[in-house]
Amino acid sequence: MLRKALSAALAAALFAGPAVAAEPIVLKLNSPAPPSSFLHPDGFTPWAAAVTEASGGTLKVETYFGGTLGNFGVTYDRVVDGVADIGFILTSFAGGKFKQEDVAALPFEAKSSEAASNGLWTLYAKGVTAREYDAVRPLALWTFPNSALHSKSDPVKTLADLKGRKITTSNAIAAKMVVALGAAPETFRPDETYQALSRGLADMALMPFTGMATFRINEVTKYHLDAALGSDAALLFISKKRYDSLPPQAKAAIDKYSYLPLSQKLGRLTDEEWARKRDLVKATTTTLTPQEEARWKKAVEPVTNEWAKSTPDGAKVLQTFRAAVAAYEKGQAKK
Repeated sequence: MLRKALSAALAAALFAGPAVAAEPIVLKLNSPAPPSSFLHPDGFTPWAAAVTEASGGTLKVETYFGGTLGNFGVTYDRVVDGVADIGFILTSFAGGKFKQEDVAALPFEAKSSEAASNGLWTLYAKGVTAREYDAVRPLALWTFPNSALHSKSDPVKTLADLKGRKITTSNAIAAKMVVALGAAPETFRPDETYQALSRGLADMALMPFTGMATFRINEVTKYHLDAALGSDAALLFISKKRYDSLPPQAKAAIDKYSYLPLSQKLGRLTDEEWARKRDLVKATTTTLTPQEEARWKKAVEPVTNEWAKSTPDGAKVLQTFRAAVAAYEKGQAKK
């Protein structure tokens, strides 16, 4: 009987098929940005591939671009609800969830996206903004380029050049800043700005050079002012619930390629794209003199002070952000 049992076991082993490997866990990454966005080939796609490979077969990160799983306005909820697992948004599109991240929208606070990205991640790492992330885990925090001024008819060199002018804006902080500078804000979405300018509903547009190129604003404007007039904070994130459910090897793969290094990389990519788009109008782009920039900074100071008072822990957020940006810019200057 023992020999028969052993023979049966041996036969079963010989004729059994190969062991079936466990299927990888699929994480769906949703980016509402247009499929042609520079963030996709240079940022999100290589990140997804690196995490998938490092997971040792436990993960497969699938990318969905162009808002397939939701636009900017709903992506936060889609991730929290489990329709997507990872999302990219501008923090201002999360229904007031990330008010402290609006520090990046304040004018003259950072010269580059990379420096601002370092500042935003420092705020989170030090726990200053951590309570805003009760349902999600940030994988990267960075900013889009600073807004510039694009004028239809006259170059902008001084505050006097803005008096009485109608300037398109797309958020509340930008509108307050425009008022502080002596102009009149006109609220339009970026995709509406071309028509607003061409129809005479506005004299100038407040928009980064990247947005200028995307929405062809340079076709209806002649002069461009490069100044640090505030930026939009951006976030790549995963649901906390989803992250916590992953096996250790999968978490380790995400951790390896995310957080501060990814934030800085996305900031660098943004700065590089900004430089390429600025070059399109280089011949008609000017900057403020140091004396004039000081006047502009003084004019918008009340906007910054009001934000710091009305935002939870706003003064601490602003102080920490400024210190992190200054330290980073000082370190870059020494290189």
